[in-house]
Formats: sequence, C-alpha cells, structure tokens
Amino acid sequence: MRRLVASLLCVPVLSLIGGDAAGSPANAESPTPIEITLAGPSAVRIRVANGSTFPCDSADNRLIVSGKFEPHHVLRSSTSERCVCLQQTYAPFADVDWGASSMVCRPQICKWAGRSKHCVPAPDPTIRVTVRSTRPS
Repeated sequence: MRRLVASLLCVPVLSLIGGDAAGSPANAESPTPIEITLAGPSAVRIRVANGSTFPCDSADNRLIVSGKFEPHHVLRSSTSERCVCLQQTYAPFADVDWGASSMVCRPQICKWAGRSKHCVPAPDPTIRVTVRSTRPS
C-alpha cells in the first residue's frame, strides 16, 4: 500500500517540473513566431488571435495583437498554436472597414506520394503575412 501512495505522489511532482514519468518534456514544441509586415500605403487596424472562431475578436479566441499600425511597420509576436486568426481594416476607412477573418498557419512542406499528400512542418516555423491597406481586386 505504501508503494502505491508513494508512486501516486511522484506523478504530480514530475508534471510540475515539466516532465512525465518517462522523463520527456511536457511540451516539446516551442512557440511559433509570428511576423506581420504592413506594406501600406496607409495605416490599418490589425487583429491577431489564438483560436479558430471568426471574427478574430470573438470571446472564444484570445487576442495576441490588436491596434492601428503605420505602413512599413513589422509586428512580431509568438503563439503556442499552429494557426492564428488574422483580420484587418482597409483604407480609406481604416478604423471601421474590417475585412473577413482568415486563418494563417505555420508553413509546411508537402509532397505527393501517389494519390496521398504528406506534409511536414517547414524548418522555419515563422508565420509570415504581408498586409496591404488596399482591398484586393
């Protein structure tokens, strides 16, 4: 009985110090860097959030970046997720003209093997997005 109690007490202690009973780290993945380049020509508002609910400011998501940013500015942040929700405004109404939300994800390298596609994470995990203040035509 004593051995059972002793082993049950060890499991929470190991998980508190970042490992499990086998000695491997609790979270092997490192944070995913995010880089958003504002190409201009005008300032725009940006929302970046963890979560998959649209729009990005949904209560189900957690905002990472939110604000109005000038052109030629580069925003840098990080996330523990593989994908983030991105939403932006457009000129000339950069405070109110919100576009549709989209999911942007870390890059992958995909190869076809017959009829199936096999994807693996790219060596550089950075999520990179270029934002323009004019709507796409």
